[in-house]
Amino acid sequence: MNPDYNHSDDDDDDDASSDTSEDVVEVAPGDFPGYFQERGGRLFHSHGRCPYPLPVDAGEQDRQNGLHVLLRRIVGDPWVTVGTMAQQLAATPGELRRVVDLGTGTGQWVLDMAHEFPHVRFYGLDIVPIATRYPPANVIFEMHNIMEPFRYADGSVDVVHARSITMAVRDYRALLQEVARVLRRNGLFMSCEWARYPTMEDGSDVHVRAPRACAFFDAVRETLRVRRGIEPIASHIPQYLATSPLFGRIERHEFRVPIGDWPTEPTTKEIGRDLRELMVLYAQSMHTVLSEGPCARYADSLVEGYIRELWCVSGMMSTCLTVHARRV
Repeated sequence: MNPDYNHSDDDDDDDASSDTSEDVVEVAPGDFPGYFQERGGRLFHSHGRCPYPLPVDAGEQDRQNGLHVLLRRIVGDPWVTVGTMAQQLAATPGELRRVVDLGTGTGQWVLDMAHEFPHVRFYGLDIVPIATRYPPANVIFEMHNIMEPFRYADGSVDVVHARSITMAVRDYRALLQEVARVLRRNGLFMSCEWARYPTMEDGSDVHVRAPRACAFFDAVRETLRVRRGIEPIASHIPQYLATSPLFGRIERHEFRVPIGDWPTEPTTKEIGRDLRELMVLYAQSMHTVLSEGPCARYADSLVEGYIRELWCVSGMMSTCLTVHARRV
């Protein structure tokens, strides 16, 4: 049973493919503190089976919201960049269109999409109730560990969106199996992930140009592997989809984004400046995680060294990877 922390009176049993509204119960406001725990002065989720390592407090929510805005500038609006999105979600008499957002976080992607497609029902899934409790009528936010089976009926969902979820998933292939189960035939799966390692704009060796940044990400990788069982698999998602008989028409795109204000073109400079600020917040959010792992004694210097190079190394880049695939 999934906890629902909205105040919507809409019944979820809108058509024959839907499961019933009895599968969702509302979380009482007094129960909210039980879903969080404090460690190292930061607030984290308390779900023991989910490996997601980052905080879920106000500082991390600011980072997520800022990254959402930045991604729309970099990648574009999903209903534009995915040319068939509007067609996919076109209103059909007697049939409810559904979109599921995995790891919804603050829910900004869902809220933006729900505004563009008011006739579509959107579900935002996360392990903690940090999205608004008063969303639009066509939005339901639910608490759910995305490594566990979804409550939705087979072939009942039109789009599944998964952004920045690789740190919450140990077995991505198993997740794709469950995504395929709930997607309708020709349904759309959308993935968006950041590569966990920086590169240099001119192709030079980032280990030479930004050794402290590399040391930071090496430590993050080792800590997540040892403490959480998480591997950096963002670049492997297209292969997972290509080797699955359940998906086809796979499209992969790569966006290299500057970190810092070193670009000369004004818009690119602004994007780089914004991403640098978000990377600083990411490093600060990762500090407690590093402090609890095999690199604990170096956590302070790792974070400080990375932040220093974010400000002084010119030409550093980050890579955003997007993949779209269709259910066959």
